[in-house]
Amino acid sequence: MKKIFSLLLLMLAGWSYVQAQTSGAVVTTVPSSFTAQDQVKIIVDVSNVPNLAGREPLYVWTWEPSDAAPGNGAWDNSNEARKMTKEGPNKWSWTMTPTLFYGKTPAEITQISFLVKAKDGNGDRKTDDIHLAVAPLVFTPSVFRVFPKIVSKNDVVTFFLDQSLATDLTTQRMTPQSAKISVYNGNTQVDVEKTVPLTMQATKLYSYSFLPTKLFSIPAATQITKMRVIFKGKGKDANGNDVDVESPPFEYGFDDLK
Repeated sequence: MKKIFSLLLLMLAGWSYVQAQTSGAVVTTVPSSFTAQDQVKIIVDVSNVPNLAGREPLYVWTWEPSDAAPGNGAWDNSNEARKMTKEGPNKWSWTMTPTLFYGKTPAEITQISFLVKAKDGNGDRKTDDIHLAVAPLVFTPSVFRVFPKIVSKNDVVTFFLDQSLATDLTTQRMTPQSAKISVYNGNTQVDVEKTVPLTMQATKLYSYSFLPTKLFSIPAATQITKMRVIFKGKGKDANGNDVDVESPPFEYGFDDLK
C-alpha cells in the first residue's frame, strides 16, 4: 500500500512539473474586446513559460471553433501558415478575423481555443491551452456596460448601470447618485479619481458620458488601458436610516487606437 501511495505521489509531482513548464503565458488582444467579424491581434508573451522561452519561431495550434484551412499541420511539424509574428523577446502575435480564419458564421464563434508551440511540439514545447471569449454581435444586457464597445482615451465613452441585473444586494437596493471613475496605464493610476453625477435614463438604469482626455489630465504619451468605476448612492441601515453605500468596482479595457 505504501508503494502504491508513493507511486501516486511521484506521478502527481511529475504532472505538476510538466504543468509548471508549460504555464505562465500572458495573453493580450488588440482590441481588448472583439466580435467574430473584427480583426484581432492576439499577443502571447512566453517569457514565463520555461519550455518556450528563448525558442523561435513559434506557431499557433488551434481547435475551436474549428480547425481552419490550411490546418495546424502535424504536432511535430507545424504548418508554416501558422507561424506567428515576432513582436519582441519572447513575444509573438497572431492577427486574424475569426469568421474568415475559421470559416464559420458569427453565431458559431463564441470562443477561440488555441495554444502556442514550437514547430516540433514534442517534449511539451508548448503553452497551456488558451481560451478567449468572443463578444456577441447582438446587444447583451449586463449590470455594467460601455458604449462603444471599442474605445480609446480620445473617444466619448458612455457607461451604464442597470440595477435590474445586479447580483449584489447593495447595488440592487441603492439609490444611485454618482460614480467614481479612475483610469490606468497597466496597474498605474493616471491622474486622480473623479466623482461625477449620474443621469437616470429609465427605471433602475443610469448613465454617464465623458471624454477621458477632458475629464482626466493624461500626458500625451500615456496610454490608458482600462477604467475603473464604482457607483455611489444612498441605502438603508437596519433601522431604516439613510446611509452612504457603494457598488463593487467595475473595470473595462481601453484600446490604443491611433
